[in-house]
Amino acid sequence: MILSKDTIIGLPVYTQSDDHVGKVADFEVDPELQRIVRYHVRPGDIIRGILQRELLVNSEQVVSITNERMVIEDGTVRVQDQKKVPLKRAVPAT
Repeated sequence: MILSKDTIIGLPVYTQSDDHVGKVADFEVDPELQRIVRYHVRPGDIIRGILQRELLVNSEQVVSITNERMVIEDGTVRVQDQKKVPLKRAVPAT
């Protein structure tokens, strides 16, 4: 399957545990490797968007991608008070 830029941008992003992370806002291509190396993911709702910054997700973290959704490695961990911490290895964009 081949996905176009128009299909990738706006694609919902979920973890393997089916937690909604956000939507693909952009991606970066390495011209030497001729492949996508990083995805920019914006939080899914307005409130989270205000409180959280965009995440950079490395292509190695992507478990699967279809024309309906992107699934990334589980990176959220539950702590004792049941709060979630940010995705490991995903770096806030500057």
